[in-house]
Amino acid sequence: MYQPTIWSHDFIQVLDDNSPINLKEKLKELEKKVKVLNVDFENGCFSALELLEHIDHIERLGLGYRFQNDIRRLLDVIALTYGRSVGLEKRDDSLHEASLKFRILRQYGYNVSEDFLRRFKDKNGGFIESLQTDVKGLLSLYEASYLAFMEESDLYEARLFAMEHLLKLKDQENEALGDINHPLEFPLYQSMLRLQARDYIDACHKRQDVNFLLRELATLDFNMIQFSNIKIGIYLNNNGFSLYICCSWWKNIGLAQKLCFVRDRLVECFFWTVGMVFEPEYHSCRVGLTKVGTLITVIDDIYDVYGSLDELDVFTDAVKRWDINATDHMPKYLQIGFGALFNTITEMGSYAPGENITPILVKVWGELLEAFLVEAKWNHRKCIPTLQDYLDNAWQSVSGVVILTHRYFLINQEIKNEIAEPLEKYHDLMKWSSMVFRLYNDLATLTDEIESGKSVNAISCYMHEVGVCEAVAHAYITTLIDEAWRKLIKVHLACFQELPNPFIDMAINLARISRYTYHQGDGHGAPDARAKERVVSVIIEPIGHKV
Repeated sequence: MYQPTIWSHDFIQVLDDNSPINLKEKLKELEKKVKVLNVDFENGCFSALELLEHIDHIERLGLGYRFQNDIRRLLDVIALTYGRSVGLEKRDDSLHEASLKFRILRQYGYNVSEDFLRRFKDKNGGFIESLQTDVKGLLSLYEASYLAFMEESDLYEARLFAMEHLLKLKDQENEALGDINHPLEFPLYQSMLRLQARDYIDACHKRQDVNFLLRELATLDFNMIQFSNIKIGIYLNNNGFSLYICCSWWKNIGLAQKLCFVRDRLVECFFWTVGMVFEPEYHSCRVGLTKVGTLITVIDDIYDVYGSLDELDVFTDAVKRWDINATDHMPKYLQIGFGALFNTITEMGSYAPGENITPILVKVWGELLEAFLVEAKWNHRKCIPTLQDYLDNAWQSVSGVVILTHRYFLINQEIKNEIAEPLEKYHDLMKWSSMVFRLYNDLATLTDEIESGKSVNAISCYMHEVGVCEAVAHAYITTLIDEAWRKLIKVHLACFQELPNPFIDMAINLARISRYTYHQGDGHGAPDARAKERVVSVIIEPIGHKV
């Protein structure tokens, strides 16, 4: 039996909805002033390092989405200075500047290579000894290494070098070393954007080296986005959707009350959607994805903990055929589950511009339930597959494809696009994002799954196949996560260069939110105080206030 929800409907209903309307005007005023500042940077009033650090601050403060065009122009200045295929060969760059340049340019799809590392090595191929105490340089190198492709072994070596010496330095009595712990736990590129912004804004209120204007804009922007997520947002001219809307839908649909064996995780699902797409203009996308997430959670529990194999066969077949009449021959709990899925997805599919995309949504749901059924058969029969057989199914059963597919159509609906690109184009993007998601999930849930009688997990499969202990298997799966991230980064940047689209970033964001959710426990299945604190800081408690 899963633990009950830690959030009450009444709590969500009474969340503060008083946001001064004049904050909208202040936000616009501050944004204009930052744009003027960006022009100063673009016009060559600052050094390349100052320009890069300015962009870095904008991104870390969660303001990158507001200044995408400005950032592009600023990066073009750097790219023109060093050449379009940026070799990063400027000899007097510090390690900090060279690493920061590589990270930001690669993140934005510029053609950069790991060759910049060569000038920081000695004649024996090792890193120059003086770099071992360069805290700022080591941190920038460490962060840059997380944008490495699979074949970039020098960047992987650089990460090990940076980690080794940062760990040695972090225990020293030095205020300059205070920034080490957090990136070692959560590298910047793998961080959930809203949590990263919250942490950085909080830190900037204690620092003097971040532009006051940027800090104030970031604080106001964060609080206004948060407010729009809690209630129907003033920020969105009263046209926005929110946690309040999701809560009303969840209460009306009644799955948590009708199916007592399933997880009630509405707020956690909403938190996931904010992690995947936080920008204010995509408010209805968040509502749709929250519905999808709660349905996935409920149906996963039907397959995992309640249904018999015969019942699950019937249910899977009915969903694949999208046959509402098939419920006549189902037990009551499956009728309830199928009815909720059928009505929600049919309604969602009819909203897409241009054509009814329900058949596409039904297809990915059918494939998800087939993957659920394979795992249910393994568990019922106490069969442990090889790790490869498990992963071939598990990257699909983790539900990433369903989430991303719905997100694709919801986001295109928001920006009024006709359906232009076949989803097959994004197969690898969805696969490697889902693989990261799956492996983080497996690391966090192994103990609980063994206790509940489940036999199939990446760790247990590897232990059984190779004959190693849990610690060795855990370490091996961790290396697979790193490999999946590298593959995801490469395919993400390839898609980004070819077809800029808000959908593409969501694959990275799905991997990011899974990293946080399954860090030191199962923040979705068994949310603890840490998981609750994350939710509170992102969607409930404004910066500068206490709930």
